[in-house]
Amino acid sequence: MFRVRPHMCERAREWASLGLDGELSELERVLLDSHTRRCAACAAYVEEITAITDTIRATSLEPLPRPVAIPLRRRISLASRALPAGAAAAAVLAVTLGLGTQFGSPQTSAGLATSFRLPANAITSGPNTESDALIRVPRLANLKAQQGIGNRQRGLRIDS
Repeated sequence: MFRVRPHMCERAREWASLGLDGELSELERVLLDSHTRRCAACAAYVEEITAITDTIRATSLEPLPRPVAIPLRRRISLASRALPAGAAAAAVLAVTLGLGTQFGSPQTSAGLATSFRLPANAITSGPNTESDALIRVPRLANLKAQQGIGNRQRGLRIDS
């Protein structure tokens, strides 16, 4: 069905087309002439496309019965373009925040202990060391929540 042509024949046919449009360099013209002297199929191809091109160019122009009208493209409003961009930006932000909290910089227990340093008398039970602050902070938060101290109050506190 399809015949495979050698690479040089493909190039010669491209050069023949370029030659018809006056875009062939001197070197390419010499290579085309050299190839068509050795390859009868490419020489016949060059003669055929030259004859077809000359016939088309010699034919007078035919006037159109009516002008060609190309429909205008629909205008896309700014809002319809901004919505997908905003959704994409929100998705990127959500993924970034999610990954940031998931893979954030790890803090050592010593770093946490120094950020939650408590006075020695805050909780009476247990040893009073910095490493114990990780255990005492939740206890202290529960005590403060029960007493209604702090920004977040849990439940209602009724004083009688």
